Amino acid sequence: MNEMKRRGRPLRAETDIEDERARVAAIAGTLFQHEGVEAISMRRLAKEAGVTPKTLYAYFADKRDILQHVWATFFVELFDQIDQIATSNKGPRARLRAACLHYLAYWIDQPERYRMVFMSGGVSQSDVSIFLDASPIIERYAVFGALMDALAEPWEPTQATANLNALICALNGIAHNKITISNYDWGKSEALLDTLLPGIIGS
Repeated sequence: MNEMKRRGRPLRAETDIEDERARVAAIAGTLFQHEGVEAISMRRLAKEAGVTPKTLYAYFADKRDILQHVWATFFVELFDQIDQIATSNKGPRARLRAACLHYLAYWIDQPERYRMVFMSGGVSQSDVSIFLDASPIIERYAVFGALMDALAEPWEPTQATANLNALICALNGIAHNKITISNYDWGKSEALLDTLLPGIIGS
């Protein structure tokens, strides 16, 4: 009897906790997309998720923590898909082009996700810095650098970094304009990409 009393309530398995965090974050992501990050309070989120505020704070430190979890989910999904393209049987230039087009399509076809990641109200530069420092997202952009290196002899490191940064800026610029100024006819993503790529990697 004493042994049974000492046992108490069993601790939740770590996998159960992560599953619950993912479930709550998915609900938060839907609310953020439809109503905006600033409009959703932790109390409201707890109610929608069917947990107490105390339980919610046991899973996440604050709303910023939840938002960053949602961001990470998007980027992991995106780059897992791009990694599959990068290892396909296509030629090196075709793989790079396909990866770039997939990156563009991911955001352009889901503009609410783009806005949540890149345009959320109430998100400071320090919030973004904390997220980038704590996540592997920056490293995953290196897949584009590897794809460019496969086209020819690897560039000198400084030039390789410049090429990668230029490509990322160009891709985000195309996505941003197509999403935020959608009434203007920017043309097809394929045409825009085919125009800019030679300037970055050479013809």
